[in-house]
Formats: sequence, structure tokens, C-alpha cells
Amino acid sequence: MGLQRSTIKKLLREDFPGTKPLVVDPAEREKLGTQVNALLERFDGVDTKDYGWVPEEQKPRLVASFSVIDPEPYYYYGGRDTFRLLLDDANRLTIKETRTGDSALVSDLDEIVQFVRHCKQRLKRKRALQAKRGKVRELLAQAILAQVKKLAREERFDFMSETDAQKLRLYVRLSDEHAIELNIPFREFKRLLPQLRSAIVSLRQLYESGIRFHIVGRRALPWRKTWISHQSLAGDKPAEGEG
Repeated sequence: MGLQRSTIKKLLREDFPGTKPLVVDPAEREKLGTQVNALLERFDGVDTKDYGWVPEEQKPRLVASFSVIDPEPYYYYGGRDTFRLLLDDANRLTIKETRTGDSALVSDLDEIVQFVRHCKQRLKRKRALQAKRGKVRELLAQAILAQVKKLAREERFDFMSETDAQKLRLYVRLSDEHAIELNIPFREFKRLLPQLRSAIVSLRQLYESGIRFHIVGRRALPWRKTWISHQSLAGDKPAEGEG
């Protein structure tokens, strides 16, 4: 999505100190909105159309709406931060973020222009950081796959993989019908990589022996059953033929 809420709150606080709020004659509301749109339409990545639902009580006080758009979002509407300029009960011009309701008093239109510039700068910085992290993840994934390829040649197994922002997901083929899935978090890369061979070999051996298994979460456990604690077995004597 677009900017984090903490970033928006910080920019609202810094760019709109509210020392001398702009008081607007309600009769001049539409004229002011036209001025604001003319200023903001000069920016690439700023949309002055309002696609959201406007509450009835806001409509008589609405001056203008605009969105600062993240040009590379996963979801179109998730990549925009939308703001509305409204008159408060004292006819002071306020800016409000529609998603969270964070707001500030506006003293002049230059503050709005400066705020938009700062939002765009933060988005640019965010994309640069994402690109840097993406390159790091790509290098880590390559290192993991290089080790997997070496193991695959030596242990004679087929595999495939995919990655997301946090991990590499490795699928090792067990048969035409089954595969095991191993998740390798990038942050655990150095610790887990040396254990890949023993994990893959052991799991393949279990499968070949006929044992089938999968890892379940707590909610998938039998709800009428309770755990048998190993401490509770400490005093038990082995049955005849055991031990």
C-alpha cells in the first residue's frame, strides 16, 4: 500500500503547524477547491478525483479531495493515500486522511503543495528501499538454490522453489503424487542452510519407509484429546518385552 500511518501523521504534524489556520467563507468553498485542484494537478501521481464514499455531513463542508498514488502497488486502490480538505465548525480549513481520520489545520495553500511533495519523496524513498531489499533477497535465494542444486545432484532428487518477501519455499519431490515443502526464512539463512542436507535426507527416508506425516497447527489437533506428558511417564515401568 502507500505510506505508513506513522509517516503520514509525522508529515501532517510537520507540514501543517496550524499556527494561523485559514478561515474560509463557505460561499467561497467551491472557488477554493478549484484553486487547490489547479495546484495539485501539476503533480504526476496525484489524482484530484474522489473515488471514495463521502459522508453526508461532510458534503456541505468539502473543499477538495486528492490522492497521492504509489505507482507500483500490488493492488491499485491499496497504493493510494487519499486526503480531503474540509471546513470545520469554525470554517477553518482542515486536511484529513480518509483511511485513519488523522487531520491537521491548514494555514495556506503552499502547505498543501509542500505536503504533497514530501509524500512523493517518502514514496520514492520507500521504493528505493524495497528495491534494495529485493536485491538482497535475490542474492540469498541464489545462494540457497546453489546449495540445493549441489544436494540434488548428490542425493538424486527433483525440486522446485518460489520466494516471497520473507522466505524461500522449497519443494522436494518424493514421488509423482507427493512432495515435501520446506520454508527457509531469509533472516535464518545462515543458520538453516547447513541443516538442509540432513533434513531432506531424513524426510525422504521416512517417506520411503512408508511413514506419512504433516505439520499441523494447534487448531487442527483433536479437540477431545490431551497431551501425554513425558514427565508423567517417568515413573512408569516398561511393560514386559519393552525396554
